[in-house]
Amino acid sequence: MAGASLIADTPPLTGVIPVTRKIKAVDADNHTIVINKSGLITLLLGTSEDSQDAAREAGRTVYPLRGRPDFQLIVVVDLRDSLATWVPSIVLGQMRNNLDEEAVLLKPYYLKNSNKSNPRTSSYVIADFNGSVCPQLGWTDKSEDLRGILFGANGHEIKRWAKIDKMDDMLADVWGAVQALDNAKKNRAAEQAKSQGSKIVQPPAPPRPLPPIPTNAPSAVTRPANP
Repeated sequence: MAGASLIADTPPLTGVIPVTRKIKAVDADNHTIVINKSGLITLLLGTSEDSQDAAREAGRTVYPLRGRPDFQLIVVVDLRDSLATWVPSIVLGQMRNNLDEEAVLLKPYYLKNSNKSNPRTSSYVIADFNGSVCPQLGWTDKSEDLRGILFGANGHEIKRWAKIDKMDDMLADVWGAVQALDNAKKNRAAEQAKSQGSKIVQPPAPPRPLPPIPTNAPSAVTRPANP
């Protein structure tokens, strides 16, 4: 399957230094989050006012993965030099409303992935008004295209898209990384079970035998002496 090789930590050939350090940002809910959190496969979508439709399509494409404990989707909206910088509170409020509405649509996918939590609590959108986030991700310039970065479970970048226009190919890469992580976890669990099973449990030592009774020992019942 495409993306199966993503388990290897090979830097993408994009001319951009791959992201390996932890990057923090404040989302629309005013929560500080780690974008490339360890232990998860993270799909980061970079969008702008010109690529909102493509971002929504990409988000819907990965709906089947939402709610999995090993996957998260984060969207960064590049609003540098836009009119949105004049009304940030209104923009953030609209983002929160959109997330509230999408959470309803995501609920069946969460339940299918055995996740009964509220999807809204794990839905993240980051508005970059002043360029504090995008340059850290290697996006120094604005783009009209939908961009993306795929992070592995170690938090390191394993794939980068300058333009996402083939959603099925993107999904195959993401699913390949998730499947590789899942297989790695299963292999570790199997090895641990095998290691535990190979340990021979020694039975408890039998009690030490009582010492023999001497033949000249007096009887516990003393016979009366003959008259």
